[in-house]
Amino acid sequence: MSTKLKYCFILFTIISISACNVTRVVPENNKLLVKNKIHRGDSKGVDLSDEGDNLKQKPNRELLGFIKFHLWAYQYGNKGLGIRKKQPWLRRLAEKIGEAPVLVDSNKMELSALRLSDYYFSKGFLDNKVSYDVKTKRFLKKRAIVSYNVNLNNYHVINTVEYNATSQTIELIIQKHLAQQKIKVGQRLDLENVESERNRLTDLLRNNGFYYFNSSYIDFQVDTNQNKLKADIVVNVRNKKNYEPHFQQKIDSVIVQIGDGLLLDTMYKGIRYLESDYHIRRSVLEKNIAVHPGDLYDASKVQRTYSNLLNLGLFNFVTIRFRPSSNDSSNLVVAEISLQTAPKHDFIWEPQAITTAQGDGIEAGSERNFGIANTISLNNRNVFGGAESFNLRSYTAIETQLKSDNQGTFTNFRQSVTAEFVLPSLLFFNKKIWSEGLTRKSTKFNTSYLHDRNINYTRNVIPFNFIYSFTKDRFSFGITPFRVSINQSAVEEDFLLSLDASTRFYTTQLLTNNLIAGPTTTVFWSNKDKDKFKYFSIRSNALELSGNLLNAYYTIFTEKTGINKEFLGVKYSQYARSDIDVAFNYVIDENNAVASRFYSGFGLPYGNTRFLPFERRFFVGGGNSLRAWRPRTIGPGSFSDSTSSVSIEKTGEIVLQANAEYRFDIIDKYVDGAIFLDAGNVWNFEDDINFENAEFKFNRFYKEFAVNSGIGLRFDLTYVIFRVDWGIALHDPSYLEGQRWVIKDFFANRWINDNSAVNFAVGYPF
Repeated sequence: MSTKLKYCFILFTIISISACNVTRVVPENNKLLVKNKIHRGDSKGVDLSDEGDNLKQKPNRELLGFIKFHLWAYQYGNKGLGIRKKQPWLRRLAEKIGEAPVLVDSNKMELSALRLSDYYFSKGFLDNKVSYDVKTKRFLKKRAIVSYNVNLNNYHVINTVEYNATSQTIELIIQKHLAQQKIKVGQRLDLENVESERNRLTDLLRNNGFYYFNSSYIDFQVDTNQNKLKADIVVNVRNKKNYEPHFQQKIDSVIVQIGDGLLLDTMYKGIRYLESDYHIRRSVLEKNIAVHPGDLYDASKVQRTYSNLLNLGLFNFVTIRFRPSSNDSSNLVVAEISLQTAPKHDFIWEPQAITTAQGDGIEAGSERNFGIANTISLNNRNVFGGAESFNLRSYTAIETQLKSDNQGTFTNFRQSVTAEFVLPSLLFFNKKIWSEGLTRKSTKFNTSYLHDRNINYTRNVIPFNFIYSFTKDRFSFGITPFRVSINQSAVEEDFLLSLDASTRFYTTQLLTNNLIAGPTTTVFWSNKDKDKFKYFSIRSNALELSGNLLNAYYTIFTEKTGINKEFLGVKYSQYARSDIDVAFNYVIDENNAVASRFYSGFGLPYGNTRFLPFERRFFVGGGNSLRAWRPRTIGPGSFSDSTSSVSIEKTGEIVLQANAEYRFDIIDKYVDGAIFLDAGNVWNFEDDINFENAEFKFNRFYKEFAVNSGIGLRFDLTYVIFRVDWGIALHDPSYLEGQRWVIKDFFANRWINDNSAVNFAVGYPF
């Protein structure tokens, strides 16, 4: 065992033993709460998984699930136990991160029992009973477990639902939208659904003209006395105070104030504009303002107006207020929209630390950051007075890695310059009816020059993209109907000569000049707004095609056949590609969370292309992938180049990858820890003499996953998360079958140095 490893093991043992002896800070005649237990019968299929949130007392936090690190820090910091006077800095640190012991408190247990009972009541178990008792551990007298004993009985079911409204207009609106009601006959009585129905009715009426209406005018009468385990619900929509009825309000006028000054007062399509020296075409604003004179007040249109105006990127603040109209204070309101303009020009400098992600090389702006990077951006807003923006960005990155495999240093250099012009609408489609329900609409034209160099090759990429971007509900789309990328590669002659003949052929075919041209579609979806504690997010390059139109031209108008056909002297690539990245986050409590991710993709070359272009191939390894390996050093399949003195970059046409992390709090609001597990690999579709066992086979692919585990730290620097991850290889598919579980040699000399990697990155890996 290495000296470093011995020290780590000894330190871990000392901390574990010390953390166990934490009752020294528990006062006499008191007990440390170590666990809460809830004993209840069958929940009748009702989800009660969040019942523990109602407990007033919770045990001290535990690091890694069993070490009471924060309580241990408290006893050494607050009490000064074990810390010499000449180490005041250590005591202050312990005091800062320490947590006082949670002592069993009868008053808080009583309150917890009441809250639990109220919780079960809200779920429909109206006749529940909750009691509690305290059990002291047999051999650890100062530690106690609190048990809450629950008798749920049966839940109540909704028998009838009746709506009463004092206004015929309100009655008609409610009846027209009954299909959307949240409480229905036959449902279990759930007060959460009752509250959702209150909110639905409030939104419904506010979207139909009732500006002054709010949820306080709605009450529910629940009668459970008529039928056993059944509830009759009456929903009452009350009048205002003094029995004053509710009236619908129309918008009398709309006033838009742009900036703080007043140089121009004009009317355009019924909207009054008070303008300063910041000129914006009124036609652009009018398209993004959904409230108009003569319309019934509609809260959803007000929210859409907020969203549309903010998404123009021209304003720091958007404020929309309504006031009674002087023409008719009861039935008319005036909409006042205040727009605080952002500076016309922005200059942004962003130094960056290492973060490795799969680079695209095609769409300008999707960079692979690595090592030390620097981004300089110049943004010009409202270029022609129509909310257009023109952005310039320069990106420089350099990475130097000291290899532990006797291959010296490894250096990558990347420089790109990107220009992008953005229109705040969908060009050619803005007047289509289907586009009215979309938000965050934009049309982007971008181009860039990218120079990428390492010790073996140099790449130059010039892409041009025409992109539609928009959002619908929880979905965000990016559709690129026109995309062209000219890619030039030059491989170092000495590197080529060092390869055998077959590998040399493969390398020259992969790193060759090519043209990528074709449409692509991207999709993003997340339900985090629905439940911030358990949510999914999905990112997908749903479909990417290249070369089909050019190939159709050759097929129809020429007699050329075969592969490697050229356009303007450059070979064009023909392929189909798609990938999907699914992440799931589960927040256990304020101190613990689990995050997982699955990533899969394929790229199929065909027609004019034998090999998928280098820029569009998949790879694993790096700070956001398999963290025990550097990028492009594992796979494809079980291929191994250990017999060669030259290591080539490893990519594939198929990728499967899964990641999981348990994240826990170490120092509240400052430092978090993580334990992670990564698995994945890349494969090719077909056999290749240059890569033995690199093709995807159903009877063996599951044996070819590279697997690593590791630990990490996340430092919250307020505006950015700085991350350090130490990945340790467990299963390496490049070894012969039967020898791939490399973790069995963990204690061998220099094993840690040769089979692990430390990754420094910005942000979470997924």
